[in-house]
Amino acid sequence: MDTLRSTVPTVRLHTEARRYLAVNSSQRLIARTTLSQVLANMKDMDLAKAALTVYEGEVLIRSYSYAELLQQISLLACWFVREQGVTRGDRVMVMSSNSDQSYVAHLALMSIGAITVPVSNTESPEVLQIIIDKVRPCLLVTGRDVRSELTQLDGDLTHALPMLPLAVVESWASVNWPLMAIQPDDPAVILFTSGTTSSPKGVCLSHYNLLLNAEGLSRVHNLADRSVHMCVLPLFHANAFGFSMVASLYAASHVVLCAGLPGAAVWSILREHRVNVISLVPEIIRVLASCPEPRTSLPDLQYVVSAAAPLPQTVAHSFMGNTGIDIHQGYGMSECVNFAASVPWHVSPEDFSRACRHWQVLSIGPAVFGCEIRIVRADGSPANEEEEGEIVVNGHTVMLGYWGEPAATEAAMGDGYLRTGDLGFFAALDGQRYMFITGRKKEIIIRYGENLSPLVIEAQLNALRHFGRYAVTGFANEMAGEEIGLYLHCEPTAQLQQRVLECVRACSPRYRPRVVLLGREAIPATPTGKVKRALLAARFAAYEKRVCANEPNVVMMA
Repeated sequence: MDTLRSTVPTVRLHTEARRYLAVNSSQRLIARTTLSQVLANMKDMDLAKAALTVYEGEVLIRSYSYAELLQQISLLACWFVREQGVTRGDRVMVMSSNSDQSYVAHLALMSIGAITVPVSNTESPEVLQIIIDKVRPCLLVTGRDVRSELTQLDGDLTHALPMLPLAVVESWASVNWPLMAIQPDDPAVILFTSGTTSSPKGVCLSHYNLLLNAEGLSRVHNLADRSVHMCVLPLFHANAFGFSMVASLYAASHVVLCAGLPGAAVWSILREHRVNVISLVPEIIRVLASCPEPRTSLPDLQYVVSAAAPLPQTVAHSFMGNTGIDIHQGYGMSECVNFAASVPWHVSPEDFSRACRHWQVLSIGPAVFGCEIRIVRADGSPANEEEEGEIVVNGHTVMLGYWGEPAATEAAMGDGYLRTGDLGFFAALDGQRYMFITGRKKEIIIRYGENLSPLVIEAQLNALRHFGRYAVTGFANEMAGEEIGLYLHCEPTAQLQQRVLECVRACSPRYRPRVVLLGREAIPATPTGKVKRALLAARFAAYEKRVCANEPNVVMMA
């Protein structure tokens, strides 16, 4: 932990940021720069108010008041300390679909100074082993819906989370909870995201990162009044972790937690719990646009927050036209907690309409409090209004660094700015710089809001090497943002088509290509053999507007 701090340039920024905030911001923020402080200060609030409601599909599982939630966090923290020997600075991996156990586990771990490592419950064994080797966890806990082969990876390391609610155990009474010795710059979470290499990177965020972002989101979405938040995205996703969980706890909101989209029941759940804000990815927005609920039946829903991937204008206009519900798009990445920009709650109808319709892409809004966003040219100089350049981010929410990878950290933000690899421009609107995304410099595939590396996917498809050279690329798809395309350079035959289908089916669902092309045309590449993925993506243009089923579509090209 100390070695990490010594190699990361943003620690100095965090210290300066607290000094700035002490002069310019509310005391409420300054008093709560660690999760422990947030939890300790809750004793003065109305603990009878609703805190967490959990659904599995359409079924209501359990509801917790703040008194009950705090008790469960403290008891699970004691379980980690007394039963599992977890101490401050330890890394603990948490694999689960959304549930009260996983929600409470993340908060319990951070409250005792441990570092939680959320991992997808559908991760591949190969990538999971890479993550284990990088963070060297003292414990791997599993909750609901975890693939069986993942629980068998290391029997000594893996334990099932206890079912909630936990009962009081007298022998745990001496555990110091919450741990007030935690420092703002202490690591709180490592979120893994696919990089441009085959090895995923662990984005290390401090308590200060998380809570500064929580303050920014409280302001941009007015969480003091819009206090009921519905979460359908997985908690290992930066948006759900930073916005739905941490920011909601910070603002003492009521979270309605679902393990994915609960089908058509989403409308009745939104109505029953009087939800004010829900975060969705473009694919879910597209699905809901086709089975709309009248705006008049959801008087409490202020708007939908679109996250994780650029929202096509056609999808946005279809949803807003069919439902009458506005969409406020946001933008961010794990490296800056989640949102660095978002369309604010108080935008005027005129400015909102202009942000949605005047340009060819929807606006992602101005920078969130605590962040600075710039658009820069290739030489690093600032771009002019409506001039495309790379989006770079600075501020209080920028990560401590990539866990155990100082060289990658330096490459990402050695000049003090986080280089996002995204392209965009800004335009003046409502006296502020509203940002717009136009494309990406990176090769990362963003499918349904998840960042996936082509090299990681290609490693999952290693068996295809027997049939010819193959490559993976992301291609534009209105339903998923981007989909995974696989191209195999071969002599197409019906027999080969079936064998390729079997190989692709064996791939982990998270990384499984949805469209597979078999063709005689060579894979576009540089003289050194590096795949030109942007050129390869053009071969999948016919699938831009199609719904890609889970079953791979293997096509023999003429």
